[in-house]
Amino acid sequence: MSRGLASQPGCVALPTSEIGRFMLFTISLAGTVQPRGSRIHAAASANVIENLNSIVREMMPDERWLWVLGDDHVWPTDTLQVLLAEMDAHPEADLMVPLVVKRNPPWHLVLYHLLEGRYDENGIQLLRPYSFEEIPPSGVLEVDAAGSAGMLIRREVLDAVGDPWFNSTPDRDGRQVIMNEDITFCLRARELGFRLFATTAATMGHLGIFNVRPAYRENRWGALTEFSSADEQFKHLFMPLEEGQ
Repeated sequence: MSRGLASQPGCVALPTSEIGRFMLFTISLAGTVQPRGSRIHAAASANVIENLNSIVREMMPDERWLWVLGDDHVWPTDTLQVLLAEMDAHPEADLMVPLVVKRNPPWHLVLYHLLEGRYDENGIQLLRPYSFEEIPPSGVLEVDAAGSAGMLIRREVLDAVGDPWFNSTPDRDGRQVIMNEDITFCLRARELGFRLFATTAATMGHLGIFNVRPAYRENRWGALTEFSSADEQFKHLFMPLEEGQ
């Protein structure tokens, strides 16, 4: 019997455009539960897409999964543990994402459904975001595409998609991006027969919606260990922006 992903080593990917934004990762990774043998791999340069591709190229042969993080997201400490457990509970899932909303209004979920028979002027099939009403109260939902932040990917998917894994889709003239690299990756994986699911068991916050509470902006990250659960830690560390700066 093959071992589940939760008992196998993997890679936590931290691509960022600025060295200074590693502090955000430091905040969110504080106390994050990671399987034994897993490795954190960070890359910083102006080209975030290439940073992520370089991380995938340098994955170790025995690393069986990749967890992709965004440098403007925050998450409870058990998020990776939950995603791995969900992947093991749903072997039909090749990719798994938590529930994440966009940074800016209208703050819709970063989960997408292909619209059958509808294409834009570039011949690209149209997508629409899922509404909150379409998300089940518990369990998983198969989707066509999603944002890559918080995405857990089996190694088999990466091997099949190939280098470069993440690459944006330009318009016919090659002048502007019409589809981001994460959506392009999801659709390439889908064309190869891989399946993407979103789970209601994991959520990630966004620094456009949450801000670090003042007490923790004073570099008192050690205080995070005071909390017994990831949810309690998340509540104390981050606050909705409307509560103030």
